[in-house]
Amino acid sequence: MKTLLLAMINGLLKAKENRTKRTDKIFLSSSDSVSGRTLMIEEDEYNVLVYVLEPDNAGIDFISFLCTVIYPKSYNADSSELDADASLLPRDYISSFGFIMNLKKKDLTIHWQRDYVSILIKDKVFMILDLAAKVGYSKGLLKACKYGKPLEE
Repeated sequence: MKTLLLAMINGLLKAKENRTKRTDKIFLSSSDSVSGRTLMIEEDEYNVLVYVLEPDNAGIDFISFLCTVIYPKSYNADSSELDADASLLPRDYISSFGFIMNLKKKDLTIHWQRDYVSILIKDKVFMILDLAAKVGYSKGLLKACKYGKPLEE
């Protein structure tokens, strides 16, 4: 009986988990013919990250945090758990603008300039990537970390 009850609970939890997973995750790329640079925007299980490629596209030049797709209070990671390889950004790094529910590819606009790239969400500047300094400034960040610095108005 106990085994049957556990199996039923696990089945219900798995069904709920499958309903909440997004199947239309964001992936897009953009290239600039003047600078020869390419960037990719990719949504993983937790975040939307921006990858700026090296000028020859041989590898990743730097990575920046755009936003999170899960509500920050729904997980317990804090800055003491910031792991160099983890994609889950601790909630004390995420600003009040950092959680964007149901972000779609059509909400994103990329504007290339000579030394920087602006990423807009719903026609509002949300991130600026400084190509020379190799750093991203994001409204989604509350404090500086390996994924960039806060974008202040």
